[in-house]
Amino acid sequence: MEVVLHLAGHCIETAAKKRYERLVQELLRAESEDENRERELEFLLEFLKKANFNELRKQGFDGSREMQVRVKRKGDNFVVEEI
Repeated sequence: MEVVLHLAGHCIETAAKKRYERLVQELLRAESEDENRERELEFLLEFLKKANFNELRKQGFDGSREMQVRVKRKGDNFVVEEI
C-alpha cells in the first residue's frame, strides 16, 4: 500500500492529517463500503502514529516548497520519497 500526499504550505504531518480527515468524511457519506478507502485510512492512521515527523521535516518534507510525496511501508517502517 502507498499513499500520495501533496505538500504545499504545510508539512507532511499536516498533509497526512488532512487526507485522513477527508477520507473519514468520504466514508461517512458513502452509501456502500469502499475497501480501498478503508485500507488507505488504516494506513494513514498507522503512519500518523508511528512516523517520526520531526525527522521527516528535517529531511525537507516541511512544506517549504510544493511537492508530491509517496508514502509506503518497508517492513515495520515507512518510506517517504518525493515524486
